[in-house]
Amino acid sequence: MLKENDSLVQVKICGLTSMDDVHIIEKYGADYAGMVLYYPKSKRNIDINLAAVLVAQLKKSDIKSVAVVVSPDVSQLEAIQNAGFDYIQIHGELSDDVYNACSVGIIRAVNIKHQSEEDIYLETKRWRSLDKIYGLLFDAGVPGSGKTFDWESLKKADCGNKKLFLAGGLTPDNVKAAIEAVRSDVVDISSGVEYDDVSVKGKDESKVKAFIQNAKYYENEVKRKWQKASIMDSLEDSMFQSHL
Repeated sequence: MLKENDSLVQVKICGLTSMDDVHIIEKYGADYAGMVLYYPKSKRNIDINLAAVLVAQLKKSDIKSVAVVVSPDVSQLEAIQNAGFDYIQIHGELSDDVYNACSVGIIRAVNIKHQSEEDIYLETKRWRSLDKIYGLLFDAGVPGSGKTFDWESLKKADCGNKKLFLAGGLTPDNVKAAIEAVRSDVVDISSGVEYDDVSVKGKDESKVKAFIQNAKYYENEVKRKWQKASIMDSLEDSMFQSHL
């Protein structure tokens, strides 16, 4: 979760399916790029060979690549690692075999359905204790559905030194409210930057631009608030010292 001295909000654009998508997120400065693999139920699912080509392009930038999978096996993990991905985002089951064989950072997905704040706290505590976990991603009950969940349910979600990714129904219009509510390290979007016409595949450049700009603009707002608070604290300390 964001703290005063952190680098502040980062952006992950998920569900990339083409080189056009990659060029769009490069243009507007995303921090992470997600690709859905080995999950044919998703309209964003792509072949590992295409993914490797997109990853190679991303390595020319500072954007980190994330393989998004559901209950992967070791052979799928090996293919992902051979393709050069920086991270693997795991929904569903994370087996001991996969965990032990993993040489890249793991983003562990937690789908928020009807859990209590205490249940979420306990699950967060469980995953944050594992060395290979890079971050925890909180998503709606049905990933990729474009639906939000109650952000207030994450009040007790202490990720420790792991990154907190917030996903689920984010849009250019609600991203600032989401950051304000959760103080996530990373905001993650997929369907919210796609075309209104569902027959058109890929990411809508205007929506990607708006989402990243709104997230980064809010980042600057937070910086100004913290700077102002720091200045006020310094002035109060000076006034107090002058009266001693």
